[in-house]
Amino acid sequence: MKINNNLNDLRFNKQYSLNYSIDEFINLSMFNPINEKKYFSQYNLKKFQKKKYRVHVLGMGGSSLSSKLLAQFIDPNLINNSLYIYDNLSLAYITSTISKIKISNKDRFIFISKSGNTIETKYFLHLFIKLLKKKNIKNPLKQFIFITENKKNYMKSFSIKNKILCFDHDPNIGGRFSIFSITALLPLIVMGYSLNSLLKSFTKAKMKFLNNYKYLSKLTLSNLKFEDSKNITSLVGLSYHDRINVINEWYRQIFAESLGKNKKAKNYISSYGPIDQHSQFQLYIDGPYDKQFIFFSIASKVSKFKNNNDLIRRYNLTSVLERGAITTLKQKKFLVNQITIEENLIDYTYLLIYLIFDIFLRAKVSKINFLDQPAVEILKKNTRA
Repeated sequence: MKINNNLNDLRFNKQYSLNYSIDEFINLSMFNPINEKKYFSQYNLKKFQKKKYRVHVLGMGGSSLSSKLLAQFIDPNLINNSLYIYDNLSLAYITSTISKIKISNKDRFIFISKSGNTIETKYFLHLFIKLLKKKNIKNPLKQFIFITENKKNYMKSFSIKNKILCFDHDPNIGGRFSIFSITALLPLIVMGYSLNSLLKSFTKAKMKFLNNYKYLSKLTLSNLKFEDSKNITSLVGLSYHDRINVINEWYRQIFAESLGKNKKAKNYISSYGPIDQHSQFQLYIDGPYDKQFIFFSIASKVSKFKNNNDLIRRYNLTSVLERGAITTLKQKKFLVNQITIEENLIDYTYLLIYLIFDIFLRAKVSKINFLDQPAVEILKKNTRA
């Protein structure tokens, strides 16, 4: 992973001074699945060995986004082929999707809710029972899997009553930070991916992070000092490549839910480069000077177009568009960070850990607890059924 920015060109060399312990960060509960060798021994995963199922994940926010975040990078073709993500309550979308799929005993439906009482997950549960029965699946509950906390809640009680396979959601890991836990990994495991192989990549990524965290800390604390000095109120994240588009979706969630806790909170805008280059960039370039830009990139060789084959070569056109956007924004004196990764899971995971570290440092400077979500909990209570 390489990170380039133009702070030197902007003649800015300040940063926040912050005392913190890297052990405090890397020993957070969200990293327990990587740090503790026997963490996954608490789960009976043997029944999925040497088997491959088509998986449907049903849950809101981090409950489903974590699996999507990993699967989209591992193989974009998994989405809507081997893996279906239902994080949209639209009845039209759900019924349309299910109507096109021939459901068999090779399908597994994973319902995820940490609390076990999430109204949206209840909706998914009873809706899919109805939809699957309409497709003449006599006992759909046999194909259901639950992930929820091991305590009295709606999903846990429903699983016991109906003998549904239920895995315990780690009570110490919040949904948006569950990318290394059973929440994110179970769908991949059920599809046939090796847990050990995934964990090896995660561990190597953690070591790369620990070897470079001081440099990464300087980057974040310098960016944050620039933002506050220049009254930057928005961060615009841009991605141009299919394999890493979900990073923007995920980072938007962890940024908003972790840092949006006072009137000084900044806004994170998730932007899709090839589309927004023809819609939002007029505003980005000539609009208010209240933004900094983060480009999530995959390493590629950008060549000049000699013929139409060059035009459609992998990543060629998108990389040219991306380079043009970066050049233009720098000319307009915006702060631009470009984070470039190699196309492998180790570097991708290294990026994910860095983005969590970025949130950790920002929270330290702002003196807020980045792990809770008080406003979201109030919202959940007001919508509980």
